[in-house]
Amino acid sequence: MNNPSLLDPAYVAQQYVQEVKTAIGKDNLKINIVGIIASQDKPSLAYANATKQKFNDIGISYDLRSVERLDLESIITDLNDDDSVHGIFIYFPVFNNRQDDYLRNLVDYRKDIEAGSNYWTRKLYNNDRFVNVAKSHKALLPCTPLAIVKMLTHVGVYNPNEARPIQNKVVTIFNRSEVIGRPLAVMMSNDGATIYSFDENGPLKFENAQPSEIKITRTQALRQSDIVVTGVPNSKFEKVSASEIQPGTVCINFSSTPNFNDDVNTHTDIYIPRVGPMTVAMCMRNTLRLYMNFHQDKN
Repeated sequence: MNNPSLLDPAYVAQQYVQEVKTAIGKDNLKINIVGIIASQDKPSLAYANATKQKFNDIGISYDLRSVERLDLESIITDLNDDDSVHGIFIYFPVFNNRQDDYLRNLVDYRKDIEAGSNYWTRKLYNNDRFVNVAKSHKALLPCTPLAIVKMLTHVGVYNPNEARPIQNKVVTIFNRSEVIGRPLAVMMSNDGATIYSFDENGPLKFENAQPSEIKITRTQALRQSDIVVTGVPNSKFEKVSASEIQPGTVCINFSSTPNFNDDVNTHTDIYIPRVGPMTVAMCMRNTLRLYMNFHQDKN
């Protein structure tokens, strides 16, 4: 690929950020969201403050609150009932266990910027792309999986003009979390791909959003794959090397820990080592969609 900027998520994200900024300015929308962080970890706080600044810069009022984690449940309940708040953003992990799933689903779906609650998950798994019978309001998709799909669209791997934009492609995904890996597998299989999904519990195969058990090794899956997506935040993960993939394989890493060896560049022109800026852009996009779908008529 001759233009390195095409692989830079910060560069690609600007298009989507500008679209949201323009829409807000055109109609002078007053959108208020609350970000909640229950961590004193300095990198996490720095990321939260940077996100706040980016939202404020495009005209979305972002109230960042640092709280105690045991107060989160009551805070979320209060924010759900506050009509002046149009979106809620929680910085996970909080407890780093199933309590986080409970908190995620406690957020009113009409304020769930990250689209991680069961309401939006069911929409995705049923390939239901609208929130109303008239099909005038589009459903939300989880931010990081959507960011990955948008990056693939930008580099020409996804064809948005086709009913099944990634028909007949084989994809291996190392991550099957309910927040990112599994929704991504469902999204891409809905769009025509065959997915090999790996986590510590072994592989699954996704076709048309349906998982099935499969006996396949990492080596076999990688050899078949047109696209490899990794999201394992563990330095013990065996990095994917050039010798494991076929020439031209598209490689995307969304983990904070690099999951590919440097030599993958010898086998592909499309290696995207991070998607963070695109994830933030998709959160902005979801924020605007929530407001237009559920809150605009109340203001």
